[in-house]
Amino acid sequence: MPFTSAPSSTGGRLPASVYAIAAGRAVSFLGDEIAVLAIAFRAKAELGHFGVAAVLMAGFLPLLVLSPFSGLLVDRVRTRPILVGVSLLQAALCVGLAWSGAALLVPLVALLACGTSLSQPAWSALVPSLVTDAQLPKAQGLLQSGQALAAVGGPFLGGLLVGLYGFHVPLVIDAASFVVLCSVPLALRLDRVPSGLGQSFSWPDAFAGVRLIARQPLLRAIVTLAACFVITLGVVNVAEIFFVTTALHAGPLGYGLLGLSMGSGMLLTSALAGRLAARFRPEAIFTVGCVSLCGTILAFGCATMYWEAAVAVFLAGAANALINVVVMVLLTRNAADEVRGRVFAAVNGVVSAAQIGAIGAGGLLLLAVAPRTIIIGGAVASVVALCLTVGPVLRASAASPLAEDGGDGVRAVSEPDLATA
Repeated sequence: MPFTSAPSSTGGRLPASVYAIAAGRAVSFLGDEIAVLAIAFRAKAELGHFGVAAVLMAGFLPLLVLSPFSGLLVDRVRTRPILVGVSLLQAALCVGLAWSGAALLVPLVALLACGTSLSQPAWSALVPSLVTDAQLPKAQGLLQSGQALAAVGGPFLGGLLVGLYGFHVPLVIDAASFVVLCSVPLALRLDRVPSGLGQSFSWPDAFAGVRLIARQPLLRAIVTLAACFVITLGVVNVAEIFFVTTALHAGPLGYGLLGLSMGSGMLLTSALAGRLAARFRPEAIFTVGCVSLCGTILAFGCATMYWEAAVAVFLAGAANALINVVVMVLLTRNAADEVRGRVFAAVNGVVSAAQIGAIGAGGLLLLAVAPRTIIIGGAVASVVALCLTVGPVLRASAASPLAEDGGDGVRAVSEPDLATA
């Protein structure tokens, strides 16, 4: 398999609508990061440690349970009504969370996650309809950059706002961020008309994305590896606070700076990932990113000095962002329009299941195993998973190019098209 793609595949400047989506989603991600920290502190204060675990589960479980049905809805209904309606509902839920009693905390978080289970595949399916295939890597890199910026600044702002104003203001800010996000498809009159618009809903159709992933070797390998890395990183996240404070003798500030280091690595690679994925074969970049992530997790677990851990975490963030961008490119190019929403929703479900498993596994392992051993073991497990599943990725040919208008039968329409579509 040749390593480089055609040199002319840079795709030119992205449409203004993609920059607007990236900005809107970055604002929303920032609001989410601020709100997550506020919700976690409130759950700890009012519900105890089990309340924190319940809130985490409430945030992940709907993405797993509802993923087939959310994806089917995205593939049967125009995208703009979904995005606008869900964003407004989530804004209202955030306002409710700001002043609700403790008993409603977990149910409201679960409802927020129900909205996310629908909006995530809708956004993921909309963006490819706005760009050509050559522009797709650049577009995904731009979106990942916005998320990385939110990951860098969100925890600090969240902690500052909770310390100054308590739990209410951060949640109101998150509500406002959903309103900003809602304005993007409204102001730009963006919509996606799925090729399955108007077709009937059926139980077997809901799992078409799952079947495609299971049947297609490249998609199966990508999703399997992604799930393994989510589990590994999740377990590491559970153990790292103990590792940093005991083995590296760092305090809260040092722990926070490691988070900043990882976010900085994500931001750096996100800015470059689009160009890399346009210049080199995405399958090769994905493989390099996976190998790099395994190595950096291992290096983090073996670190004996704080600066060594900081460098390893920075490189891990860079590898993680690179993988995220290329995965979205490969998923888009290998999923036809009629099942694209269900494929993205299925991936969200798999990732949520992996996150739930990681939280439980990390907590159980800490009862019997040293944090350093957990981190090193996670790195070794990732290497094993990589060796077992990377074959189809290495054998994959270049992704088939989409049509110049956005490809795969998906149309990005503006307001004048709506009357005749």
